[in-house]
Amino acid sequence: MSTSRYTKINTAASVAGVMLGVAGLLADHYSNAADWLGPSSAVVVGSATIFAAWRWLRPGTHPMLQRNLLLGLLAVMTAAGAVLAWPSPRSADASGDAKNVSVKSISVTKVGENGPNLTGELPINACLTVSGRGNIPKGYGIWVANNRDVDGEPGADGYWSLQRANEGDGEDKTWRTGRFGIGNEKGDANNYFWVHVFLIPPQTDAALSNFAGDAPGVKGRPAGSKVVGKYRVKRNDVRNCPWFKDQQKTA
Repeated sequence: MSTSRYTKINTAASVAGVMLGVAGLLADHYSNAADWLGPSSAVVVGSATIFAAWRWLRPGTHPMLQRNLLLGLLAVMTAAGAVLAWPSPRSADASGDAKNVSVKSISVTKVGENGPNLTGELPINACLTVSGRGNIPKGYGIWVANNRDVDGEPGADGYWSLQRANEGDGEDKTWRTGRFGIGNEKGDANNYFWVHVFLIPPQTDAALSNFAGDAPGVKGRPAGSKVVGKYRVKRNDVRNCPWFKDQQKTA
């Protein structure tokens, strides 16, 4: 095999290695790929660039080529390092930011006794559960809250009666809250409220889990949360709901 042809094969192999490694890093960053893909891709990039330097660089013989290749290799490794260091969907778990996580695969199937696909308002009892389906990202939580209706829109006084949904076991991708109450048990019949369903990232999920039992409300939307759904509801009945008695005991 001629030297020229051998050099071309080495060049093609090195370039292909760098491209493959960079593609792997991008796939690791923008998808839920296996954890080993990112480090493995970095090894591929590094190996290909070292091989290229060893084959192509001859100090003192090709100074211009040496300088240009070193600059090019430095640029490639800098870009690879930037991709590895940049927050990915998995590192969003640590930062408490859910912006890179989609809620499209999570749905609400019931608000009280009704499906959420009804237009307008949903009739509910004072005591209800909220349930749904979907693959909840690891470490995240589904939370349900409510607030009062003001002229057909959610009020600005905060979110109350925060409830964390329980996830189904195994392959069952369902979730469901415990039974909880909305408004005042005896004073809010026929009044309107809004039920909100949030996907909440790990840090906020942990914080809410720690204090929700003693402070079942927050003044603003939970940090980093994404809206799964919100529904205008009307209290049409008053029932003996144990949730209200439990809240009076912890007040």
